[in-house]
Amino acid sequence: MEVTNQVRETRTRRGLSAADLADRIGVSRQTVHAIESGAYAPNTAVALKLARELGVGVEDLFHLEGAAAPQRVEAALVGGPAYAGAPLRLGRVGERMVAAPWSPEVFALPLADAASLEDAASGSVQASLHGPAPDGGDRLLLAGCDPASSLLAEHLRRAAGVELIAAPSSSRKALEWLEAGLVHVAGTHLRKGAARIPAGCRVFTFAEWEEGLVTAPGNPKNLRSFADLAGRRIINRELGAGARSLLDAGLEQAGVAASTIDGYDRIAPGHLAAAWAVRRGEADCCVAPRVAARVFGLSFTPLASERYDFVVPEQWLTLPAMQALLDALQRSAFRRELDALGGYDTSATGAETQR
Repeated sequence: MEVTNQVRETRTRRGLSAADLADRIGVSRQTVHAIESGAYAPNTAVALKLARELGVGVEDLFHLEGAAAPQRVEAALVGGPAYAGAPLRLGRVGERMVAAPWSPEVFALPLADAASLEDAASGSVQASLHGPAPDGGDRLLLAGCDPASSLLAEHLRRAAGVELIAAPSSSRKALEWLEAGLVHVAGTHLRKGAARIPAGCRVFTFAEWEEGLVTAPGNPKNLRSFADLAGRRIINRELGAGARSLLDAGLEQAGVAASTIDGYDRIAPGHLAAAWAVRRGEADCCVAPRVAARVFGLSFTPLASERYDFVVPEQWLTLPAMQALLDALQRSAFRRELDALGGYDTSATGAETQR
């Protein structure tokens, strides 16, 4: 069987010239051209160097003619940047394929449908599929920041066989992706008037939660209000995040300038990441919901009660998977588990509401 390759296509996507690639792997430019044309089959060492420099597996570059080559797909990117080789979860939103990078947990590698073939900060990403492309019927994409979405995902999987793929984001970014047709559901806890709900959408309550200051166990620096943050180390959230909005409003009311706070411009990608930085001693506090403090054994001072909502376009409400999600919100087993986390009020969970 003849060996075919994807070296030229992969090199071009990386923005490398043949000469650049040749220098990196220690061969001549003519050798690179010979490999790309199929006139020369590289030895194992050269093939491994090519794969390393191009950020893909050897099997993504070379395969036997007649053998099944890895399937490729282009997908819109949500949930953060992807690097070459990053694991991706895939789902369909209408006719669009969407990819959500799934960052590995501290002690475990994530499940993935594909691997990114390139570095991509936004827009779209080329990916190599591990298996058949998902048809979208049993998957929903949810953008938002509530850590409890993983609990909902497990209840939804057990009850209806539906996968809920999370794309971590701020509340404002989640609404932007929803309006762009990139996700099925946007989670938001921005205050009323702080963000526009896209036209043709319905709003369902996930839960009400307490948000406040997360500090080291025992609150050794006695941080009780926003007025106490001057001169302290914090870790912040990005613009558009509900926690950032609460912090900025609280600092303004307390007359505390952001410039007096160490770490105001240091950004955590989510509530749990911010709380973990406090747990590791990298910050004196962060603004996050009570659950983020509880899972890491940290102290919590409540400062506000906020409602976390799911925003759903009407066109997706008829999907069986969406009906299963709304049903899961109503189930007592899910509510009990959410209640047990602490800091959640589930009395209105699943109810349609207004923003």
